[in-house]
Amino acid sequence: MKPYFLQNTLKSFAAIAGAALLLGSHGAHAAYPDHAISLFRLMKTLESGDYVIAVPGGYEMGSATLKLGAAIIRNREFPNCAVPVMQSVSDKCGETIILGTLTDNRLEVVYAEVIDATKPLRFTSKAGSSNPLYGSASGQILLAHMPEDELNRYLSTVKLVKHAPGTIETTEALVAKLEEIRATGASSSQEGLVEGVYSIAAPVMDMAGKIVAGLSISAPSSRALRQKGKLKELVLQGAEEISRILGYTGTYPLPQNGAITR
Repeated sequence: MKPYFLQNTLKSFAAIAGAALLLGSHGAHAAYPDHAISLFRLMKTLESGDYVIAVPGGYEMGSATLKLGAAIIRNREFPNCAVPVMQSVSDKCGETIILGTLTDNRLEVVYAEVIDATKPLRFTSKAGSSNPLYGSASGQILLAHMPEDELNRYLSTVKLVKHAPGTIETTEALVAKLEEIRATGASSSQEGLVEGVYSIAAPVMDMAGKIVAGLSISAPSSRALRQKGKLKELVLQGAEEISRILGYTGTYPLPQNGAITR
């Protein structure tokens, strides 16, 4: 395929998206002086595939193009848009990748998407499962960046139940942990929920700079502790990539004071 063929296809779609593309002889020559004849052939090809519809004086979007546009939008919706990035992170480390978001009651983290590890010895989880915010790395990310009044309410009412050897057991320890997360831009959990499992998470931001999820890598501690630096780098890269897809344009990782720039 010649480069100008694809370029003209995309230019035609852009023109039609704004209004009907007028392709009278004078209009086509004015818009595409070097490829007017090729453009007519292109439009006929697109018309045969129902990508465009001929109307008096030009063309409009066809049903195939509308379906394509809907698919693009659907794949960019959250959390669907995160899955290819999560798969890429998994391919690089072979560990379990989890995207955690707040439950409706904002007291737990729900695993919206999960990519299972490929290694025989691995940590597994299921999409749709939920855990207390204080116990998981992604949950702690969400807690660390909660509005202050909401976080204070949470801290005053939460009951810290011990799930594993590394579960945080006091509100003082939890507050200190959240301060550490704001300072470093990431959250690590050593046996916070499951014995023998290490997790590290980073924040995912939307266009407005609001933290909407925590992306985490979870793995057996025996393997993960030997590559903590690599896992942190990978989770930060993945979380930033998802944030950019969602339209976030500010600083990443977050500044050490945890303030979000837009």
